[in-house]
Amino acid sequence: MEVIDEVASTLKMDRDTLARVSVKAFLEKELRCIEAEIFELGARHGVRSIVELDDKLKKGEVREADILDDFQELDFLESRRDELLAAMKSLPQ
Repeated sequence: MEVIDEVASTLKMDRDTLARVSVKAFLEKELRCIEAEIFELGARHGVRSIVELDDKLKKGEVREADILDDFQELDFLESRRDELLAAMKSLPQ
């Protein structure tokens, strides 16, 4: 018997319901962590998104050498957030 079957049996839940609820909880937790990191990076530079940071860069308000690592990290985090949101939308209700 698989772990999910054992847990579903112990909780007297349908296996598919447990799997769906578990995946949803995982995605929500990951999303909260990603959004916290995005907020932290944005606050460091006074922005809320990669677009705003890019605008600051284009206006010369920040130097690329000073923000490159954060810019790349923010870009990755926003992409990951979009993936998590898409995965959440694809979950059956």
